[in-house]
Amino acid sequence: MPNSDTTYGVFNKKTRIYQILYTDDRSVVTQDFGGNVETAKNFFFTTDALANWNTNSTQLEWAITDDGNGLKVTNAFGTKGSGTPEADDWAGLWVTTKQSLIDASNWINSSALVADADGDKSGVVKSWLMTESSEHLF
Repeated sequence: MPNSDTTYGVFNKKTRIYQILYTDDRSVVTQDFGGNVETAKNFFFTTDALANWNTNSTQLEWAITDDGNGLKVTNAFGTKGSGTPEADDWAGLWVTTKQSLIDASNWINSSALVADADGDKSGVVKSWLMTESSEHLF
Protein backbone atom coordinates (compact mmCIF):
# COMPACT_ATOMS: atom_id res chain seq x y z
CA MET A 1 0.00 0.00 0.00
CA PRO A 2 1.44 3.41 -0.95
CA ASN A 3 2.38 5.87 1.76
CA SER A 4 -0.16 8.60 2.55
CA ASP A 5 2.21 11.57 2.69
CA THR A 6 0.16 14.19 0.80
CA THR A 7 0.45 17.08 3.29
CA TYR A 8 2.72 19.09 0.98
CA GLY A 9 1.22 17.88 -2.30
CA VAL A 10 2.08 15.11 -4.75
CA PHE A 11 4.73 15.50 -7.43
CA ASN A 12 6.81 13.74 -10.08
CA LYS A 13 4.06 11.65 -11.66
CA LYS A 14 5.57 9.10 -14.04
CA THR A 15 4.12 6.29 -16.09
CA ARG A 16 6.25 3.37 -17.18
CA ILE A 17 5.56 0.33 -19.32
CA TYR A 18 7.51 -2.87 -18.68
CA GLN A 19 7.87 -5.61 -21.27
CA ILE A 20 10.00 -8.71 -21.76
CA LEU A 21 11.81 -8.93 -25.11
CA TYR A 22 13.64 -11.63 -27.00
CA THR A 23 17.24 -10.46 -27.36
CA ASP A 24 17.72 -11.93 -30.85
CA ASP A 25 15.19 -9.70 -32.60
CA ARG A 26 13.86 -7.40 -29.81
CA SER A 27 10.32 -8.73 -30.31
CA VAL A 28 7.94 -8.63 -27.34
CA VAL A 29 7.39 -11.93 -25.57
CA THR A 30 3.72 -12.93 -25.57
CA GLN A 31 2.33 -13.18 -22.03
CA ASP A 32 -0.75 -14.71 -20.47
CA PHE A 33 -1.63 -12.96 -17.24
CA GLY A 34 -5.29 -13.97 -17.46
CA GLY A 35 -6.23 -10.30 -17.03
CA ASN A 36 -4.91 -10.40 -13.47
CA VAL A 37 -2.78 -7.37 -12.54
CA GLU A 38 -1.40 -9.09 -9.41
CA THR A 39 -0.17 -11.98 -11.55
CA ALA A 40 1.52 -9.52 -13.92
CA LYS A 41 3.12 -7.55 -11.07
CA ASN A 42 4.52 -10.72 -9.53
CA PHE A 43 5.72 -11.97 -12.91
CA PHE A 44 7.74 -8.82 -13.59
CA PHE A 45 8.94 -7.64 -10.19
CA THR A 46 10.72 -9.16 -7.23
CA THR A 47 9.22 -8.89 -3.76
CA ASP A 48 11.78 -6.20 -2.90
CA ALA A 49 10.93 -4.21 -6.03
CA LEU A 50 7.21 -4.34 -5.22
CA ALA A 51 8.01 -3.21 -1.67
CA ASN A 52 9.84 -0.20 -3.11
CA TRP A 53 6.86 0.71 -5.30
CA ASN A 54 4.51 0.39 -2.32
CA THR A 55 6.60 2.04 0.38
CA ASN A 56 7.98 5.03 -1.46
CA SER A 57 5.12 5.88 -3.85
CA THR A 58 2.34 8.09 -2.54
CA GLN A 59 0.00 7.40 -5.44
CA LEU A 60 0.24 4.16 -7.38
CA GLU A 61 -1.86 2.41 -10.01
CA TRP A 62 -1.17 -0.66 -12.13
CA ALA A 63 -2.68 -2.05 -15.36
CA ILE A 64 -1.91 -4.68 -17.94
CA THR A 65 -1.05 -3.10 -21.29
CA ASP A 66 -3.71 -3.07 -24.01
CA ASP A 67 -1.89 -5.81 -25.93
CA GLY A 68 -1.81 -7.98 -22.78
CA ASN A 69 1.96 -8.46 -22.96
CA GLY A 70 3.23 -5.81 -20.58
CA LEU A 71 2.63 -4.02 -17.32
CA LYS A 72 1.84 -0.32 -17.05
CA VAL A 73 2.34 1.58 -13.81
CA THR A 74 1.80 5.20 -12.82
CA ASN A 75 3.21 6.52 -9.57
CA ALA A 76 3.68 9.90 -7.93
CA PHE A 77 5.36 11.05 -4.77
CA GLY A 78 4.45 13.16 -1.80
CA THR A 79 7.14 15.09 -0.02
CA LYS A 80 8.19 14.81 3.60
CA GLY A 81 8.18 18.57 3.94
CA SER A 82 10.13 21.71 3.35
CA GLY A 83 13.78 21.37 4.21
CA THR A 84 13.88 17.63 3.56
CA PRO A 85 17.00 16.70 1.57
CA GLU A 86 16.01 15.50 -1.91
CA ALA A 87 17.75 12.14 -1.40
CA ASP A 88 15.63 11.48 1.72
CA ASP A 89 12.32 12.42 0.12
CA TRP A 90 9.96 9.75 -1.25
CA ALA A 91 10.99 10.21 -4.90
CA GLY A 92 14.69 10.16 -3.99
CA LEU A 93 14.27 7.06 -1.86
CA TRP A 94 12.36 5.33 -4.66
CA VAL A 95 15.09 6.10 -7.20
CA THR A 96 18.03 5.09 -5.00
CA THR A 97 16.29 1.90 -3.84
CA LYS A 98 15.36 1.01 -7.43
CA GLN A 99 18.96 1.50 -8.58
CA SER A 100 20.30 -0.59 -5.70
CA LEU A 101 17.89 -3.38 -6.60
CA ILE A 102 18.79 -3.20 -10.29
CA ASP A 103 22.50 -3.29 -9.42
CA ALA A 104 21.86 -6.40 -7.32
CA SER A 105 19.78 -8.06 -10.10
CA ASN A 106 16.81 -7.85 -7.73
CA TRP A 107 14.39 -5.60 -9.65
CA ILE A 108 12.92 -7.81 -12.39
CA ASN A 109 12.18 -11.45 -11.51
CA SER A 110 14.86 -13.65 -13.01
CA SER A 111 12.16 -16.18 -13.94
CA ALA A 112 10.73 -13.60 -16.38
CA LEU A 113 14.03 -13.69 -18.28
CA VAL A 114 14.48 -17.46 -18.61
CA ALA A 115 15.01 -18.62 -22.18
CA ASP A 116 12.18 -20.58 -23.77
CA ALA A 117 12.64 -24.33 -23.59
CA ASP A 118 10.97 -25.19 -26.90
CA GLY A 119 9.27 -23.76 -29.96
CA ASP A 120 10.54 -21.16 -32.43
CA LYS A 121 12.42 -19.23 -29.71
CA SER A 122 14.02 -22.21 -27.99
CA GLY A 123 17.11 -21.10 -26.07
CA VAL A 124 16.74 -17.41 -26.95
CA VAL A 125 17.68 -15.15 -24.05
CA LYS A 126 15.24 -12.51 -22.84
CA SER A 127 15.72 -9.01 -21.49
CA TRP A 128 13.44 -6.42 -19.96
CA LEU A 129 12.50 -3.05 -21.36
CA MET A 130 11.02 -0.05 -19.58
CA THR A 131 9.59 2.80 -21.59
CA GLU A 132 8.00 5.98 -20.29
CA SER A 133 4.50 6.99 -21.31
CA SER A 134 2.63 10.27 -21.11
CA GLU A 135 -0.68 8.38 -20.85
CA HIS A 136 -1.07 8.20 -17.08
CA LEU A 137 -3.40 5.81 -15.26
CA PHE A 138 -4.61 8.58 -12.92
